[in-house]
Amino acid sequence: MPSVFIAAAVVFLVAAAGGPPPALAQDSIKIGATAGITGAASTLGAMQGKLYEGWEQAQNEAGGIQVKSLNRKLPIKIIYYDDKSDPKVSVKFYEKLINDDKVSFLIGPMGSPVGFAATTVAERYKFPMLLGPSSDPKIFQRGFKYIQGVQDLATEWSRHYFDMHAKQQKVKTMALLTEDILFSRGVADGVKRFASGAGIKVAVDEVAPQDTEDFTPLIARMKAANVQLAYIASYPPFFIKFAKQAAELGFNPAALHCPLCSAASVRSSLGPLAELVTGEIFWVPGMKLGDYRMLEAALQKSGVDPVQWSFAVSALIQLEVLRAGIEKAGALDRDVVFNTIKGMEVQTIGGLWKAKADGAGSITPFPIQIQSGKMVSIWPPEAKTGEYLYPRQR
Repeated sequence: MPSVFIAAAVVFLVAAAGGPPPALAQDSIKIGATAGITGAASTLGAMQGKLYEGWEQAQNEAGGIQVKSLNRKLPIKIIYYDDKSDPKVSVKFYEKLINDDKVSFLIGPMGSPVGFAATTVAERYKFPMLLGPSSDPKIFQRGFKYIQGVQDLATEWSRHYFDMHAKQQKVKTMALLTEDILFSRGVADGVKRFASGAGIKVAVDEVAPQDTEDFTPLIARMKAANVQLAYIASYPPFFIKFAKQAAELGFNPAALHCPLCSAASVRSSLGPLAELVTGEIFWVPGMKLGDYRMLEAALQKSGVDPVQWSFAVSALIQLEVLRAGIEKAGALDRDVVFNTIKGMEVQTIGGLWKAKADGAGSITPFPIQIQSGKMVSIWPPEAKTGEYLYPRQR
C-alpha cells in the first residue's frame, strides 16, 4: 500500500498538454517511487517500503530538508506503490504518481527490467527521475534526457571482486553462466573484461533462460573444464536452483559467486550450501560512509535488518543524492534540482557518487563472502571487515 499523504490543498498551474504539473512552493516535498515488494524482485526489495518509511521518519525528525528559497526546512513524504516486480504495473503507478499524487520528484524502482520500463514514463512526461537499483547499460543507451543513474553500469558491477582476484592471483580458470535477463547480461559483459584483466581464462561461457529448471548439462560442462571459479550472473532464484543441483551432482568449485548473493533468500534457501559463497553488497553494518547515522536511524525505525535486506538499503542512496541536490539548488523546481545534481559530487552510504557522461552514476558494490552464516566484506582493503577464505570447503 502507498504511504498516506495528508496536507493542505495546493493549487497547481495547468500543465502543457501531455506534461506533468509543475512543482510549486508547498508544505512538504513529495517523492514518488515504486518497489518490488512482491513478485520476482521481492527477494531483494520486499522491505523497500518499510525502509522508505523509516528514512522519511528519520529525515523529518531531523527537521526535513532545507530549501533556501523558502528560508525553511520542509518535511518529506515518500509515496510508493508495490509494482509487483512487473514493468507494466510500474509504468501505471509512475503515471499515477505524476498525474494523481502530484509528486515533486521521482526515484526509481528495484531492478533493471522494471527500471527500463519505468524510465519511459520519466522521458515521456519530461519529469526527471533519479534511478537507483537499475544499472543495465541498455537503460542508458536510448538517449533519454530525464533520467540520472545512481549506480554505475551493470558492466562495472564486479570490478572490485575481480580486482581482488587480480591481486591474489589464485584463480586461473572460470565458468560464466548468465541468466538471460537485462541485468545479468550487462554484468556478464563486464565479467569477461575483468576476468581477462585479472589473468583468468573463461573456459565455459553459457547463457540460459530465466525459467531454466535442469542445469545438468551446464554443470557437466563446468565439471569437465575443471574450473576453479563458477560465476553465476543471475537473480537469486536462478542461482539457488543452480547451487542445489551443483551440490547434488558433486560440483564444488573452489569459488562460487553470484552478483546478488547477499540477498537474504540465498542464505535462507541454501542453508549450509551458502557457506563461503561470494556476492556483492552496497553497505554492511560498521561502514561509516555518507549519512550513515541517518541510515542507522531509518533502520532502527523500520525494523529492517540491513544484512538480510542489503539491496533494499542500497535504494536509499537515491534519497541522499536527491536531498543534496535540493539543498544545493535551494529550490524545489525539479528541473533546476535535476541539473544541479548532474554537476555534483555527493558522499553517500555507498561511497562517493557523481554523474557520468553516459547517464549512469558511480556507485559500485563491494564483494562479500558468507562466513558462518554472516556476510563479511572482503574487498577493497579500506572496506574490509574480514578476509576472503579460499578455497571453499564443505
